Amino acid sequence: MKRISWLVILTIAVVAIAFAFALRNDAIETSTTVNDAAPGGRAIGTTTTAATPLSSTTTTSVPPTSTIPASVSATLAPGASACDPYQSTITRGAVASASLLETSGIAASRLADGVIWAHNDSGDQAVLYAIGPNGEDLGSTSLGQGLAFDWEDLAIGPGPEPDRPYIYVGDIGDNFGIRDGRITVYRVAEPDPYSLQETVPIERVFELEAPGGPHDFEALFLADGSIFVVTKDARSARVFRTVDLVADPSNHSLELVATLDLGAEVTGADVSWDGSTIAFRGYETVWLWHRDVGTSVADSLETLPCTAPSPIEVQGEAVAFLADGALVTVSEGQNPDIHLIPRVS
Repeated sequence: MKRISWLVILTIAVVAIAFAFALRNDAIETSTTVNDAAPGGRAIGTTTTAATPLSSTTTTSVPPTSTIPASVSATLAPGASACDPYQSTITRGAVASASLLETSGIAASRLADGVIWAHNDSGDQAVLYAIGPNGEDLGSTSLGQGLAFDWEDLAIGPGPEPDRPYIYVGDIGDNFGIRDGRITVYRVAEPDPYSLQETVPIERVFELEAPGGPHDFEALFLADGSIFVVTKDARSARVFRTVDLVADPSNHSLELVATLDLGAEVTGADVSWDGSTIAFRGYETVWLWHRDVGTSVADSLETLPCTAPSPIEVQGEAVAFLADGALVTVSEGQNPDIHLIPRVS
């Protein structure tokens, strides 16, 4: 969220909230499938006590959905940390699009090597922007009936057609605590970024509900067939997930699976294409966790993270893994630099 006067934003939010939620309900009614869910969950992690495992927990990795082969090994050398392969940061280019002023979430295309998808934080329509490998403006596409109430992050992963990648857009932010734990995730089939149409149809709308709301989520990632969202609270970043949406697509409740003391706000997240590395982004920090094959995300997050080299950005909110395991970060602002944290081994 851009750091401007909270009084101005609050005034706008109060005036717009009724209209915004009415539009959201209209969008939901036109979606192919929509389900609300009851709250439920458990808490584990560095600041919580252990709870009885839920039967819905899965440790089966979902194969990457991509036409671009991932080249990252899922194993580390003995004694190595997830950050060891990351030694430096470089500037890859700059965002050329004049429309991207508050880049809040990014995800690497599975259809075009080096291309990333991005979106604005606030004040924009429901629009996705395609950015070329060096920042080129490849155009944009609208999500039709979608609503951009407070888009914060996006991810790419599997969906109903096994050979197609899907973009999951997180309308999940709640700076003023007005959503009562209810958030929206839109799923669309990834379009060809080099041949964009004016609109891309929404394939599904997930209406998700987190217990103990409201929550201000700013990060979203996919793993094990589930959607994960992370709160921005610096005192205790809380990680929630859906059940396996492949095994139980009608259950849209969110469960708390980890509470982390990171000492800073989490503004973005992603998982490497092979599932072996989890990345959280903060304004000044990139945290990494290694994930062994067969280990759940929750169990992996119980271990202490390491910090990778982090580029100096005005307001770093977005992070994404490329196919080769490199990390890309982008800040808010006009024509921000695109930074790369290469993976060297």
